[in-house]
Amino acid sequence: MTVEDLVLQLHLMFGGDIVGVDSMNELYDFTMRFSPDSPIGVMHDWYPINISHYNSVQELNLQKARLKIPLMHIGECLHGVGSFKQSMFPQSLGLSASFDTDLVYRVGRAIGAEARSIGIHACLAPVLDIGQDPRWGQAWGEDKVLTSHMGVAHSSGLSKNSSWSEPDAVVPVVKHFAAHGAPQSGHNTAPFMGHGNRQVMQDLLMPFKAAIQLGGVRGALMAYNELDDIPAHVHPMLYEALEDWGFDGFTIADDTGMSELRSVHRVADSVADAIGQWFNAGGMIQFYDYPLEVYLNTTKDLVANGSMELITLQSHVRKILGVKWDLGLFDDPFIPAEVDPLEIVQSHRNLTLEAAQKSIVLLENKDSILPLRPQAQNITKIALIGPFADVLNYGDYSGQWGQCPADAAQTIRQGMLNYASNEGFELVSSWGTNTWEYNAQYVIPPYLLSSNGAPGGLSATYFADTNFSQPVVQRIESPALDWGIYPPEGLTSNNFSAIWEGELQSPVDADVDGWVGTAIGPNSTVKLFINENLVVARGVDGLLKAGNIMGNIMQYDFISTNSTLAPVGSAPFTFRKGETYHIRIEYQAFNLYKTTANVNSLNSQLLLFWNLVSRNGDAVEQAIQLASSSDVVVLAVGAAWNSDGEGGDRGTLGLATSQDELAREVFKLGKPVVLVLQGGRPFTIPKYYNQSAAVLSAFFPGQSGGQAIADVLFGAVSPGGRMPVTVPRHVGQLPVYYNYKPSAHRVNYLDVDSSPAYWFGYGLSYATFDAFRFEASTNATDSTDFTTDDTVKFVVSVRNTGMMAGSYVAQVYVLSRVSSIVQPVKQLVAFRRVDLSPGEESIVVMELDVSRYLTILNRKNEWELEKGAYTFALLNHGGDIDTTMNVTLNCV
Repeated sequence: MTVEDLVLQLHLMFGGDIVGVDSMNELYDFTMRFSPDSPIGVMHDWYPINISHYNSVQELNLQKARLKIPLMHIGECLHGVGSFKQSMFPQSLGLSASFDTDLVYRVGRAIGAEARSIGIHACLAPVLDIGQDPRWGQAWGEDKVLTSHMGVAHSSGLSKNSSWSEPDAVVPVVKHFAAHGAPQSGHNTAPFMGHGNRQVMQDLLMPFKAAIQLGGVRGALMAYNELDDIPAHVHPMLYEALEDWGFDGFTIADDTGMSELRSVHRVADSVADAIGQWFNAGGMIQFYDYPLEVYLNTTKDLVANGSMELITLQSHVRKILGVKWDLGLFDDPFIPAEVDPLEIVQSHRNLTLEAAQKSIVLLENKDSILPLRPQAQNITKIALIGPFADVLNYGDYSGQWGQCPADAAQTIRQGMLNYASNEGFELVSSWGTNTWEYNAQYVIPPYLLSSNGAPGGLSATYFADTNFSQPVVQRIESPALDWGIYPPEGLTSNNFSAIWEGELQSPVDADVDGWVGTAIGPNSTVKLFINENLVVARGVDGLLKAGNIMGNIMQYDFISTNSTLAPVGSAPFTFRKGETYHIRIEYQAFNLYKTTANVNSLNSQLLLFWNLVSRNGDAVEQAIQLASSSDVVVLAVGAAWNSDGEGGDRGTLGLATSQDELAREVFKLGKPVVLVLQGGRPFTIPKYYNQSAAVLSAFFPGQSGGQAIADVLFGAVSPGGRMPVTVPRHVGQLPVYYNYKPSAHRVNYLDVDSSPAYWFGYGLSYATFDAFRFEASTNATDSTDFTTDDTVKFVVSVRNTGMMAGSYVAQVYVLSRVSSIVQPVKQLVAFRRVDLSPGEESIVVMELDVSRYLTILNRKNEWELEKGAYTFALLNHGGDIDTTMNVTLNCV
């Protein structure tokens, strides 16, 4: 392979640079002009739902290249495939709350199958950062052992137990490597603020090591942060760790992470220096850091002047080619014609619901108010109040605003309505405020849209021209759409027009002076008609180079000065109780410019949105008036992508100011309040925890979250999740986690309670359980001694003593012991979730790999499984002080 060939294998190709404006792969020759007979190495931001698009690029690559090396397609897969047209599962924190590795494996399997069905070979998942500062998001939780097991389960699902060449398996790419979850002041990408490299090696790298060795991981995406004053992208300790673990895969920079060696960290004085440091440290694939011409020529110069040895590039590429070989790409790089990606998505709908149900944690249930039994409890009216009552809320990496795909969405109101008729109660609802501190664009849930009486969307007609004169395709869909870098299905050009038409059912229970609108990308036009009246138009007097879709995260400067502005692209509109409105959208797309990495990766977009927060300043009063006549209030508050997502860091952990005002007024009513929280962080709201009759934490529950929450509220499902993070009472307690060191809590605060609101591992159930006969043994023998490479088996008998089915989560912790280095007061070592019917008894078995999870770095900085006594206790949660159910084993 020539140097040019090698560099192309180490370059992340932006999909639009090949596919082109016309989506005919017409930019291939231009983009590859610097080395026209080299094969493409890796592609990203592509997501071709139509498999013929993927196959055509792969075929062209093999035709043009001198060396017949297939390309590898890398995609985002945080909690669903980054096409945002496939299944959306609960985010990592919610999946972790399930404490169910089998479920997490099956979710990984589903995502892997959906990804491979559109030609993705490597998924940028899972995120295995340990979230020790909840002001930063994206973690599986605060614990290294829970994160390790979840990471192995998810990775094993994606990789199909390392069967990468199977047509429904992918290569997992773990991120962010490493020490990214405990940043300074909770800021994303900020320097690591832990307590030294021992913590990094012993604790923070544990999940990565486990997933690499046990989960089929073949890629590692480096972290933006620095640790020990060295950027993670070039940190020798991290690359040495990968080598020590036997990692046989590729490394990849995070987006522009290599160029930040120069522009941010200032450890490189030139482009050549940054690229040289990256390659020489062990870095391989660049991620939109430099234009291909610069990257290629600079690398050639580095080799020519001796700054980097050719063998370094060859070694890096050999790893990438090995991954491609194990993926089976050299045997058959194409997607079989019979694969139907959307059919595969449909097959996973039940799994999205199960995952959402199992991720929900019951934090409070005073006087057993839940499950709601309207007839038995004399409940005739329930008020659903709050900004998450009737919106889509998947979290980040879920399309615009965390609301895509919309067609599969189920809101809380929709789910509760399914019970209202059967249970004989009236449901009234009101938002009361926004999800964050400005008037946002909220996708209209598809259950409120219909065409000819059929609910679920509007009737769409796509035209082959831009003048609405050549109808080609008709279907029912929700107009919250993007078309990626290809024409809509059934069309051959990105220059097209479309009309959506049907009815919109107003869900309000009192008239609301809100907003309605449409938002679009650049170089397109839209007209929105309601009851034949033109309400909104954009671009019709001249195409605009900028779209009007608001950003997923609007920064503090915008919020502090624009909080009362109308949503961009909207018009004032009064939604009246019981009304149905005729909707018509006329849309034209003119694809005049190619997409550009990190600028615009989509050809065209359309959002039909509304905002049901009164523009008159009386939204809270409207909500309280409705709630005042109810018997029970379900208060749906929390956070969305606009405050809880990558780059959405917070200095506080309470509710948004307007949500806090709404909550205060609701609690003043003196009604029983069921608090339903969504979001990607714990909330420091102890006052509301104490005042609530019941509290549910649903995290970001995915596309079926609304139905899952309703199922838990009314007892179709018993909540069984456990908190994967400790919930502080006040942000000033941070960092707060259960596995603290003995000296950490010797002195209490003077001004606030020093204990958290809820400990890691905490969660209630509608059932009650009795656990007994807790025992431990080594290697399936009766021995109470263990040594290196042994497996300890824990066994406990559990009986459901309640009247409802429920889930019991057995949690085993090793207690503080005498050691050469200070040990935490306790550390989770094993867990298992088991479902039991009333009266059912089960023997729960858990295993502990002692070398993997008990080994420490001693004072000599050597790995050691220390000899001596280890006491293991069966606890209800990480803060449980009743350690009487314990066993002691000896390491010999």
